[in-house]
Amino acid sequence: MEISITSRETIKPSLPTSAECKTQKLCLFDVFQLNTYFPLILFYSKTSNLEGFSDVSTQLKKSLSEALTIFYPLGGRRCDYFSIDCNDEGAIYMEASVNTNMEVFLKPPKLELLNQLLPCEPNKCHPHQEVLPQLLVQVNIFQCGGIAIGLCNLHILLDAYSCSAFLKTWFAICKGSKEEISWPNFYSASSSFPPRNTTGVRAGMLNINKDLNIEETCTTRRFLFDHKAINELKSMSTSDETKPTRYQVVSSFISKHMIVSIKEECCCDKTRPMVALHVVDMRKRMGEPFSKGAIGNLLWPALVVLEDVNKNSDIIDLVKVVKEGVGQLTKELFQKLENDPNFLWSDECAELMLEGIEANKPISLVFTSWANMGFKEMDFGSGKPLWLAQRGGTKQSIPNTVILMETREGIEAWITMRETHITILEHDVDFLLFALPNPSILI
Repeated sequence: MEISITSRETIKPSLPTSAECKTQKLCLFDVFQLNTYFPLILFYSKTSNLEGFSDVSTQLKKSLSEALTIFYPLGGRRCDYFSIDCNDEGAIYMEASVNTNMEVFLKPPKLELLNQLLPCEPNKCHPHQEVLPQLLVQVNIFQCGGIAIGLCNLHILLDAYSCSAFLKTWFAICKGSKEEISWPNFYSASSSFPPRNTTGVRAGMLNINKDLNIEETCTTRRFLFDHKAINELKSMSTSDETKPTRYQVVSSFISKHMIVSIKEECCCDKTRPMVALHVVDMRKRMGEPFSKGAIGNLLWPALVVLEDVNKNSDIIDLVKVVKEGVGQLTKELFQKLENDPNFLWSDECAELMLEGIEANKPISLVFTSWANMGFKEMDFGSGKPLWLAQRGGTKQSIPNTVILMETREGIEAWITMRETHITILEHDVDFLLFALPNPSILI
């Protein structure tokens, strides 16, 4: 298969950004983020509603320009560690032709080729001083007329929720449904959680994930947990005291088998503690104004130690640990973080951050969920996407990360691990009882 770039241009906002909006201050959690792009690819089959691709292309670019006027920081560039210069430099927009039909590409999905559908290498950690576009787009046209829109979103300002809000706005404008625009709030995050000087914070604080900056040669694999598998896992994990969510049972099941795979490698130090980091969206827990369009990385980690996990461990025990860890992240906790400048130095925060465990060089597993964010509803005029994808291939990346994506069939887990570890996982018979590896996409 060949993918050929046919055009590359810069799309600028349709109107210049006003003087009072020229500087976008970052929030506390933005400045903690790595200078990296997270990817998303949306696949659309050809529909009779669309005219020729040139018309689609024109409309996508025009509406992107209008969307950048509303989401004006995405057209800017980072000017220092704490802010973005909303200078209207614009977003990078590329188009590419794919010399095969989408049906061939998706039966089963060619994971090793997914990165070619993206406008840049995803998840590569860039130096913080490197100035990068906030958004890059690559629109890929297959021979059959199907379209795959690949996005690379700079994590400095955008998290998955913020990306979803932007896409809703862009696509609402594209299909002429401006009443569906998701109006952004760029003020709440930075005003409530301004960057703070963390110099001198107690040893072990805020650096539990310092090893996440270390990139290894990793491979990403896709596994589907269909509705039947999820229900079975929930029944195995439910008791009078524990009524788990789909996320809790799937992430607990995956973490067990990832740990088994890591420990099976003979060179692995089996005495190192295992820590699961669950990325929690603060918006729903805090309520208004954060629950209405707040843009930024409003994320906080729930850290839990997974002790003595082996192939005989019961999922219900892991679910209880995750449930307890995530349950500590309450509205009251985030209000303390918002209102008390010294909270990052407190005993309470130290306990949440597992202060002291870094001395034992823990192995971290990172879980994040993109469910219930509306990605599978994104319609730019051709109907809803038939599939959402992340990334593929073997690249330098952060190991032991899992992204859960909601699909019509259930939940997809995109698991990135060192190649030797994920090979063990792929051959884990107990894991494959519930996880279907890279099934074909029905068109």
